[in-house]
Amino acid sequence: MLVGLVANPTSSKDIRRLTTLARVIDVEEKANLVARLLVGIGSEKGIEVLGLDDQSGLLRRAIALAGSAGSPVDFLPIKVEGTESDTRRAATYLARMEAAALVTVGGDGTVRAAAEGWPQAPLVPLAAGTNNAFAITDEPSVVGLATALAITTGADAFMPTTAIEVETVEGRALAVIDAVVVRNRWVGAGAIWDASELLEGLVTTSRRTAVGIASVSAALGPLEQGHVRHLRFGGERSVRAVFGPGLILDIPVAGHVDLPMGAELSLSEEIGMVALDGERRLPARAGLARVVEGPRVLDLESALRVL
Repeated sequence: MLVGLVANPTSSKDIRRLTTLARVIDVEEKANLVARLLVGIGSEKGIEVLGLDDQSGLLRRAIALAGSAGSPVDFLPIKVEGTESDTRRAATYLARMEAAALVTVGGDGTVRAAAEGWPQAPLVPLAAGTNNAFAITDEPSVVGLATALAITTGADAFMPTTAIEVETVEGRALAVIDAVVVRNRWVGAGAIWDASELLEGLVTTSRRTAVGIASVSAALGPLEQGHVRHLRFGGERSVRAVFGPGLILDIPVAGHVDLPMGAELSLSEEIGMVALDGERRLPARAGLARVVEGPRVLDLESALRVL
């Protein structure tokens, strides 16, 4: 059986290391993390990993660290450019190969790029980013074991998620956690850390343990599966949220409404930018957001139930 692996060496290194207390995960630590993942996958026989050979040598270091305890790894026949398009192209290739699972190691942006390349992927998003509102934060050895069990036993362990498709004058893109319109029209450093820039947004989750816009959503109550929450920022009412690592803010929220699968919403701001999963990406002009199906994500408890 085939498992795809994309480990992002540049995740957890954006400007939020300066504007918040977000941690930096260096390449050596990521290599150790991926090695533990490979050991977990290698605990079940008959699984081959097909991974992206990144420019930093992250995956090669992980293979060496895991040694014979890790699953066998081959490299994707993709020319690496050092951009997020590497993740997107790798995911598309693995979809054509009918991989049983796609493991990403990075933050929410890495997950988003993978989902753009393979929208309904059986996804195992291992956290190594900033907010990690979508990614799995459990021990990599456990995640690897759960992945192996899920695909070898046929356990129904991949659960549906909801995503947001955004279309503007510059094309289409996908968000797995949130799509937020911010005031200014410049991409700048990409990341959002100033709540005064927020105009409106859509978010796919409402977990109290989440970080970022998902934390704002959580303060407004539960969100039904298959729905997203539309938030209008501003006004006199505020909710307290963990807006980033070490950054707790009172965010003004003028109102919210929950939208079902298939719903469409015109984005109101013409001069701002749309941030996808925490990073400014597209101009908001002529923007339209849709509620769509997201990737199917591994549920560890369901996978490990067979033990």
